[in-house]
Amino acid sequence: MQSRAAILAALLASLLTGCRHSTTGAEPVPNSGSAAAGTATARTIRIAGWLPSWTRTSGGRSIAANVGDGLDEVNPFWYALEADGSLSARSGARDAALMATIRNGGGEVIPTVFDVHDRDALSSVLASATRRQRAIDAIVAEIHRYGYDGIDIDFEHARSSTRDAFSAFMADLGLAVRDLGKVFSLTIPGKRRDRPSWAGYDYAALAPTADRIKIMTYGYSGPWSSQPGPIAPVTWMRRVLDYAITVMPAAKIQLGIPFYGYDWPADGSKVRSVTWSSAQSRLSRSAAGRQFDSSLGETRFDYRDDSGVEHTVWFQDAAAIRAKAAVVKEYHLAGLSIWALGYGDESFWDELRGELKNPR
Repeated sequence: MQSRAAILAALLASLLTGCRHSTTGAEPVPNSGSAAAGTATARTIRIAGWLPSWTRTSGGRSIAANVGDGLDEVNPFWYALEADGSLSARSGARDAALMATIRNGGGEVIPTVFDVHDRDALSSVLASATRRQRAIDAIVAEIHRYGYDGIDIDFEHARSSTRDAFSAFMADLGLAVRDLGKVFSLTIPGKRRDRPSWAGYDYAALAPTADRIKIMTYGYSGPWSSQPGPIAPVTWMRRVLDYAITVMPAAKIQLGIPFYGYDWPADGSKVRSVTWSSAQSRLSRSAAGRQFDSSLGETRFDYRDDSGVEHTVWFQDAAAIRAKAAVVKEYHLAGLSIWALGYGDESFWDELRGELKNPR
């Protein structure tokens, strides 16, 4: 995935319906207790979901409908890392009513700290022991003050030059969070080899620092792609996991999956992101209807707009979600993580429950 900072403007311009992109189809670029032990089973498979501020309403409805009945963990995008090591609380942060809804349903509140707003903030923090400690202290203080179940770190600007410093920072932060008896969750981009892809993320060094590791295996195709294509093909997911499980326990991994898609116009005009609901009016114009590609585990359709321009849409439907859930079981993973709550349809949750919680 490209850095989430680089793609955030594109997402916002596309009504903020998708996130985490790739620069090429070959190498996607990613933009939400105690460690799980042993092989994941139907009873232990965990489902988490990121909640960005712009899906607070639709995502809130999804949380209320599914927490405790499919959804186990919510990762609200509440904190941004600043260059001086401080945190800035974002819109809706520390929402007591939302936390009560999650907790009353038996779910965990594990907010995300991110750096997509500033591509240099992480490097600035890593360059100074004082700033690193300030960040650790700030995160620990928020967990302690608001009683979160843990923290999720989504820093997408680790570079080759900061590789070792980033791993050491995560080790120190992870220790501080775990010393509180809380969950340390680490979100990282998907890659199929150590180098050169995403060289700032040393999977082997990072794995011991975290209780849960969310690997973003989406953004395979998007506005940066020369041709329309799947957002998260299961073929790519397997390539990422084939590498990941050689350097980290499968029982720590939560597979990052999308609830969104993209619409490519044939005239070369702007590619727009789509959710399940926004895809429906487009789908109603399709002569052939939607077509599920079983080899890729994703669904597409073509349609013509009012100006006569042909479009190709790749997006998620129940069949696509079922295919991705099957990968979680195939690799005996800890679970999966959804980008993003509020983008999907209730049929997605039916599939997740059927495949991961109550296997058919």
